[in-house]
Amino acid sequence: MLDHTSADDETVFKNLIVAALNDESDSVKSHIVQVSSIMMNLALTKCEVGMSMLADPQFQAAAKIYGQHLGEKLLKKAFDKLN
Repeated sequence: MLDHTSADDETVFKNLIVAALNDESDSVKSHIVQVSSIMMNLALTKCEVGMSMLADPQFQAAAKIYGQHLGEKLLKKAFDKLN
């Protein structure tokens, strides 16, 4: 899923991180819905995941890892700009 994540997808994830850091709970909820939609779309259209697999605990674990890796990637980009 990381290989298929667009710049627009990253922007939505960045907005989620910023909203979380600013304790903006309504905005966090909105961005979580958007991020979930992005992950489902990527899984279904780019990664050959079937609709029934979305509820599988293995997909849920993969989605969590995807979020962690994407977050780490975005934070690395941010810190690289500080140098």
